[in-house]
Amino acid sequence: MKRIYMDNAATSFPKAPGIGDTIKNFLEQDCVNINRTNSPKGLSVFDRLYHLRETIASMMGLSTPESVCFSSGITESLNQIIKGLLTPSDHVLVSACEHNSVMRPLVQSKIPFSRIPCDIQGYIVTDKIEGLIQPNTKAMIICAAGNVSGAIQDIETIAHIAYENHISLFIDSAQAIPNIRIDMEKLHIAGVAFTGHKGLLGPEGTGGLALSKSTALQITPLISGGTGSQSDSEDIPTTLPDRLEAGTQNIPGLLALDKSLSYVLENRESLLENERSMTCLLYEGLSSIPGIKIVGAPLDRPRTSVISVVSDTMDIAEISAILSERYNIDTRVGMHCSPSSHTALGTFPIGTLRFSPGPFTTEDEVLTTISAMKEIFCIG
Repeated sequence: MKRIYMDNAATSFPKAPGIGDTIKNFLEQDCVNINRTNSPKGLSVFDRLYHLRETIASMMGLSTPESVCFSSGITESLNQIIKGLLTPSDHVLVSACEHNSVMRPLVQSKIPFSRIPCDIQGYIVTDKIEGLIQPNTKAMIICAAGNVSGAIQDIETIAHIAYENHISLFIDSAQAIPNIRIDMEKLHIAGVAFTGHKGLLGPEGTGGLALSKSTALQITPLISGGTGSQSDSEDIPTTLPDRLEAGTQNIPGLLALDKSLSYVLENRESLLENERSMTCLLYEGLSSIPGIKIVGAPLDRPRTSVISVVSDTMDIAEISAILSERYNIDTRVGMHCSPSSHTALGTFPIGTLRFSPGPFTTEDEVLTTISAMKEIFCIG
């Protein structure tokens, strides 16, 4: 039975064409360690990674590619911001639908925070932000698109409020890129944490931070060590991106991300259009099944492909298990690492069953998924 993948919010599948060959070719033919290996291949790989920085900077509206700093992904990047820039004497604003990659480091570091309310569909109530600002509010960290609700936030309005109140705004773009466009310099955004393995169709273990240069130089590095630069000193390098990139990078993964990002940018509109079409088809099909309730963003508001459902007639974990075992359909069930989102949406502590089609999802796969759900609920 053909596998049907409905969990692109966790990681994209299929990936962009050619990235497996990119990884294979590097490991088998071009393997070097940039800033260390003195060879023509080393210079070539350095240039390819700088091209990746330039592409990400351009995509984020950032004029300083050197302040695009790579990491293992958004979780590490958010920890870098929170633990490298904030202290328990600061105050932070987060949305009521933040992921644990924000909430756990805040709690672990004992940094005070206030939650900006979200409505029942997962959208931030922006007119509540200013009333939560305190004299020591230093930063606002916002998930641009909900991994439970699918709601895409009004980043422009939020950025304006942050700028007017002299607050550094950081964006978790895990579910948002490439669904939205971000212009960091126009909107005065201090930093955007990005991941390679979701909407950018690259491999796991890739991502980073696009930072304003002033912000990048203020952050105390989460990890320090060898960079291959300023090696005559035991102090942390003062140059970017080396300051925030200690140790050996995931070079094969980043080269694959460069390959996948080129593919995504070249085909962005057609990929998004297919994803939107399949999301609408799945949303309408699931909403027609008695016993299922869709929670989160409706179709007529800005949203991603995430569709979360609950049921008052069946256990959602059982539904997910049946979809996997009987129909070979991959979904995700539970809390999705975001208990605050479920609290805001009224689905805590049970969670939701989440479907998330992707840019390569086909109509046949969506119709098969709807048919399977109807059979599970004994419809038709």
